[in-house]
Amino acid sequence: MTARAAIALAIAAAALAGCGDDLRSAGDGPFPARSGARLTLQTYRYDDGTELSVSTEFYDTALHTRCAPGVWPDGAVRCVPVADDAEYTDPACTLPIGLGRTITKPSFFVAPDTAAGGAVATRVFRAGAATSSIAQYYTVAGGACTGPIMVPPTLTFFFAIGAELGGSDLVAIHDTEVAAGRLGLEVRETDDGLRIASGLRDRQLGAPCAATPEADGSLACEPIGAPAAIYFGDPACGQPVVAAAAAPAVARLVEPSGCASYHSVGAELSAPVYQRTGDACSPADAPAGRMFALGPAIALPAIGRALEAAPGHRLRRVVLDLGAGDAAGTELRMLDDRLFDTTLGADCQPRTLRGLIRCVPVTVTTATVVFAAGCTSPVLVAEVPQHACDPPAYATANRPFQIRPVGDLAPGPLFRLDGATCTPYAGAPGNELRALGAPIDPTTLIGAIYFGERSL
Repeated sequence: MTARAAIALAIAAAALAGCGDDLRSAGDGPFPARSGARLTLQTYRYDDGTELSVSTEFYDTALHTRCAPGVWPDGAVRCVPVADDAEYTDPACTLPIGLGRTITKPSFFVAPDTAAGGAVATRVFRAGAATSSIAQYYTVAGGACTGPIMVPPTLTFFFAIGAELGGSDLVAIHDTEVAAGRLGLEVRETDDGLRIASGLRDRQLGAPCAATPEADGSLACEPIGAPAAIYFGDPACGQPVVAAAAAPAVARLVEPSGCASYHSVGAELSAPVYQRTGDACSPADAPAGRMFALGPAIALPAIGRALEAAPGHRLRRVVLDLGAGDAAGTELRMLDDRLFDTTLGADCQPRTLRGLIRCVPVTVTTATVVFAAGCTSPVLVAEVPQHACDPPAYATANRPFQIRPVGDLAPGPLFRLDGATCTPYAGAPGNELRALGAPIDPTTLIGAIYFGERSL
């Protein structure tokens, strides 16, 4: 049984238990989200009545715009309008212009600093009237004005810039933490009263973490952003090695089962190094930077999971139980950012399909085109790892867009075109080809609207 299937069965059992102990998360209630006087929650409302708010975006009722947390030049985190970018028409970056990339009737433009591959907001302008097109522009990167950059031919809408907003015109956002033993519940809040759970933190490791399936079907809070150990220090591929500029606090190792374990980092090593491809261990080029041996595995904090009781709803909100949150032993819970689709028996998240928001299965891979003998009849398959902790249950294909369930091993032999040559293909080392079922009609997936409260 896969980890995801085990979790689904456990959830189904909890749902059948009604108000029993397994659903105490729903009975006691998850950490409550609430809007503020000015900044209000952005929420997905599904066709069956299920609602789930997000912590990554809010609605500013004073500026009448969606906004997202961003680091302002003064170091404070503020809710910056979700807007297209403002760039500059002169090499000194003093004459801003709005580039209408995605929003046809803009209210604001945000000037970014694009240093180090990021895009940090540095200035916010009100949008002015449509203006004449430009052929090139300049941008700020690392505090310096750079360019010129040619305007892509697809960019055809340009706008004059209006008044500039200061940091005090934007709502400040504070991130705090509520302790639940080893786990910390990260809470995003504002001075005007908005509050919502935004994530988890492993206080022992000092790192953000996410609820993730384990090999036995349980959930643990796995560190986010831990570098992967993809090298080995011995020709038998028995000593995992992580490559990094400096020794990380923790490293991730994918086990033969397909699940990951997390390890402390030990002594620095030198070449030679090896890599595993399928079942083979072979020499590899030494990576840039430094290399460190992995130490013992680290036990991760466990997380309970249950569904809220919601009679008549196809979707169920998922409640994560983090354990005791205070000296009195009160249990601390939060809503997951996933929902459980009781018809599909799978977790889903919102995604825009053909212009409409629908709750689409989470564990999805991309379909691969192979061929039957002779390479004249294309066949859609899913190429997936032979061992995976959370194997994909669905695959997507384009032209036209389709979602298909992943089934058993695809019947062979199968082939692929290598130039003009038709060659047998059984998947890359460590992978296998699985058949796909009939397409799922996207209209059967639960739809949603995305909105922010306009008044309280």
